[in-house]
Amino acid sequence: MPSYTFNCSQCGEFTLFFKSMAGNKGTAQCPGCHQGASRVYQPPNLFSNSKEIRTRIERGMEPRRMTKEELGPKQNKRKPQVSRPWQVGQ
Repeated sequence: MPSYTFNCSQCGEFTLFFKSMAGNKGTAQCPGCHQGASRVYQPPNLFSNSKEIRTRIERGMEPRRMTKEELGPKQNKRKPQVSRPWQVGQ
């Protein structure tokens, strides 16, 4: 849902949500005082990271090939001992 911010001369800023982006959204009716309000144009919420951070994020997305020494000692995967004689297959 697109959201638009409007500025009423009496009530201040308010935000309205619309189902579509079609139509002229230059003015709207204030929900508080029911007078006309003009749209406030704001820049999109964009940000950029430094090259070091972008590189680190991209490197973290790729699988790394590791040696046995880097993985550490192998851990035993034992099946837990459960005593449930009423269950089939236990």
